[in-house]
Amino acid sequence: MLRQFADAKGITFPLLSDVGSRVITDLGLLDRDLAAHQAEFGLEARESQFGVAYPAVFVLNETGHVVEKWIGENYRARVGPLKLLDETLGLTLAPAGPHHSQVGSHVTVSATADSLTYVRWQETRLHVLIDIEAGWHIYGRPIPDGYIPLTVDVESVPELEVRSPEYPAARPFRIEGLDDAFHVYETRVEVLVPFAVKVAAGFGSVGLKVNVGYQTCNEAECLPPDHLTIELSLDESAPA
Repeated sequence: MLRQFADAKGITFPLLSDVGSRVITDLGLLDRDLAAHQAEFGLEARESQFGVAYPAVFVLNETGHVVEKWIGENYRARVGPLKLLDETLGLTLAPAGPHHSQVGSHVTVSATADSLTYVRWQETRLHVLIDIEAGWHIYGRPIPDGYIPLTVDVESVPELEVRSPEYPAARPFRIEGLDDAFHVYETRVEVLVPFAVKVAAGFGSVGLKVNVGYQTCNEAECLPPDHLTIELSLDESAPA
């Protein structure tokens, strides 16, 4: 079966076969709930499918020791390649998805995804970039009561599983005459929002609606809170 797969896909490097799922079992990766997982997708598990592993990635250092690992929730749940390279090897590649932007009060907000298309159930990331005009800043967290921090929210729809936004650390900032401690972003800030599209094959394009809230200030004044909305869509990736 592996030889047929390799020939069909043009794979020339060696593939390992875990006969009887012995290594999978020893590593604690055997999916013992395969029937339930298949039922979540509206499918029945075939006898030939029993023995599959949870998707797992192990990162080894130069001495062969495992230094990072990632294990998915079921055999369909995968981590996208850009996210995997970034979080395990520290290799940051530019996102290749559709790019949309809006201009607000002394800021320009852009949104794009890791790739042009989505792979069903694969965790990927939305990149939200906020470019801030020189001499201005926006607030981060923590923040005193009465001020508005940067917020990024992806509207929930049944097709999307959206995780919490990942905000970078904001720098401490003091305002003369006030005892409150502030944290701000200047120049540019990037917020990552992990998400997965959980749909049946052939679903088609999926829309993402991103709401960005902020308050711009300079040394002399703070403008009223503002928000921008960006919409983009991703098509389903063609089967491999």
